[in-house]
Order: sequence, then structure tokens, then C-alpha cells
Amino acid sequence: MKKAPATIVLREYVESLLVAVIVAVFLRVFVVSAYKIPTSSMMPTLMAGDFIFAYKLPYGVPVPFSAEKIGVELPKRGDVVVFRLPGNESVNYVKRVVGLPGERIEIRNKKLFINDVESQYEPISHEQLGKFPGQEYHVVAQEQFFGSTHFVMTRQDDEAGFYGPVIVKPGHVFVLGDNRDSSDDSRYWGQVPTKNLEGKVLVIWMSLDWLERWASDRIPSIRWERIFKSVE
Repeated sequence: MKKAPATIVLREYVESLLVAVIVAVFLRVFVVSAYKIPTSSMMPTLMAGDFIFAYKLPYGVPVPFSAEKIGVELPKRGDVVVFRLPGNESVNYVKRVVGLPGERIEIRNKKLFINDVESQYEPISHEQLGKFPGQEYHVVAQEQFFGSTHFVMTRQDDEAGFYGPVIVKPGHVFVLGDNRDSSDDSRYWGQVPTKNLEGKVLVIWMSLDWLERWASDRIPSIRWERIFKSVE
């Protein structure tokens, strides 16, 4: 059998590589992106060292060479979202959507109220969630509001937490961290324009624990139980 000329083989490799690069860029820009969680503000849902995938299509398609999007939809209440920080859009944050346009948001004694309806809380033991940093100083509960069920945590202290009430502006959402007493969120820098939403967090694809290291404190351990864990 006659071999194909080297130039033809090289061209086929280059074409395949270009197609792969174009597909990867398309997926990265329009469909799904990867992010790293650097802080504990979303514990116990997300931990520092988690690597996540976020699905971008529900929150609009970017217009090339523009800051605008088309097809932007409102997230669902309870979604964990990636967004560009209002006032510093070069920075991405990850928080949970708790308030939609027109809704009244308030926190009384560390409990979330939406339109004057109190969220429901069921205490959860630490054993049910596994080990996480600082758990001995926190209370973990399952929070439920309007069909969304997820875990939140607050500090074990007598300090009462109050905020609001505020009304969510048109074209905006109100976001909170699940680590309610240790989160920089809408209570401090305001509501998030829907055009700033980047994607809905779907899954943790890798998790590295830099507190538990091995090999002379150079390499982090892997949290195997969190790999490919869905995010609720």
C-alpha cells in the first residue's frame, strides 16, 4: 500500500488540531466554563480548593466584541451561579440566588425571609456532611424556600444577624453565600445585574485540600468524595 505524502499527513494533523481548538473555544465561550473556588464563603456546598463546571447557555449568549448578551434568562431561586462582580467585572464570584426582581428580602436572627415568608431550617449533624474546616464553630442546617433545598451554616455565637428589608430591583438578583456569617455578598456590595451572570454551577470536577498535604507539605490531598459531585 502506498503511503500518503508527509505533507498530506501533516495537513490532516493540523486541520484536526484546528478543529479541536475551535470546538474548545466555542464550548468555553458559549456553553461551559471551569472555575476554581478560592474561599470558604459557599461552605458547606462548595469548599476552597473545589474546581467547578458552570453551564453558560441559560444566562445568554455573548455578542462577539461586545459586553452585551442575547437570550438572557432569569435564574431560578436557589441556583448557585457564577457572575461578574458589580463594580469590578474582571472578578468572578460564586453565590446562591435567593431573591428575584420585585421580591422583598430580609434576614431576621440569621433566618432568611422572602416576601415575608420565613425559610424553613432543619438542623444537620456534622457527621452527615463529613469533615470541613472550622465545623466545631458553626451550626449547619438544611434551608428550604420555595422549592429549593440546600445546606447553610452560621457561627455558633449569640450575635443576632439582621439585614434589610430590601426590594430586588428590575433586571437584578439578590445573592448570598451559604456560609452566611462569612460571605461577601449582596448585603455588602449590592444586587447583581442579570447581564453579569456567567453560568449556573453544575458539578465539582476536582477538589484539592491544601490543609491536608503530603510529600513534605508540597502537594495537596484530593477530596475523592467530592469529585463529580453535583451542586444543589
